[in-house]
Amino acid sequence: MNSLIVQPLTANIMNAVMCGLMSFGLLMTPQKFMQGGEYQNPWFGNIPNERNNKVFYLGQFMAFLMLGGCVVPTLIDPNSQFLCYQMATIHAVNIIHNLIFLLSHEYKNAKPTTKTGTGQWIFMTVLSGIFFIVTLLASLHSTDNVIDNKESYISKTIANIVMVSFSSIFGLLFIIAPKLLLSMYWTDDSLENPKKFLGFNLINISDLERWWSRCIGTIILALNIGLALDTNIEQPLYTAGSLVTVSTLTLFNLHQVVMRPYKSISNKQVLMSWLPNLLMSGIVIGVLASGLLYV
Repeated sequence: MNSLIVQPLTANIMNAVMCGLMSFGLLMTPQKFMQGGEYQNPWFGNIPNERNNKVFYLGQFMAFLMLGGCVVPTLIDPNSQFLCYQMATIHAVNIIHNLIFLLSHEYKNAKPTTKTGTGQWIFMTVLSGIFFIVTLLASLHSTDNVIDNKESYISKTIANIVMVSFSSIFGLLFIIAPKLLLSMYWTDDSLENPKKFLGFNLINISDLERWWSRCIGTIILALNIGLALDTNIEQPLYTAGSLVTVSTLTLFNLHQVVMRPYKSISNKQVLMSWLPNLLMSGIVIGVLASGLLYV
């Protein structure tokens, strides 16, 4: 029976290549990626013409998640079945989210306006189904928990619990309350008499921004669900991947605060949201690094 089951190495390489290609496109040219490049029709409708729109920040945020959640961990341990649990969960959630995008009016203003654009989504959803089956089959091997017995400054159990708690809060907010979350970090001076939330002006967000926000949230939670499926809270690969993810996102957010490539952020938001987030992320980085540094 084992000879008929896909090996984790095969599934992990497939997933890493796919995530690597997507993350590279989103990191380097997020606007062009969403527009489908030079020779394809756009993936979305109503893509902003301004390159400093915050939706492109969300696309790059997503890219760092794919790098830290899949690509780098695969380079560290390409035979890990734990990665198969994570990626199988991600594929399953992604298929459901794609179907909602295609078959409902939840993101009606973000849908592509051409048949070719819609066809691209159908193809990618089918491809996700194939990747899901391959990754699921690679998850069916019996395996012992991967434990790092070397003594570190903080146990990986504590480090991983801290990361799961920290990331899950943001994951849930990205999914169930993207408008409230983005309003804490972004502003829109064109609004007259906006509603308030915790002292922040509630901004209007587009269906495209809502789509990417929920993509981010579902990826975060799927990575954590994969850890639960592994039933090994001491999983060292989760610690390493999380350290890469939080470190790169913290540098990305610091760049956003200092350089302001994406509009618009008020000084109040910097003091009340961005800087506290950077501080909390720095603490999590310290905890994760302590879980990987040996005494």
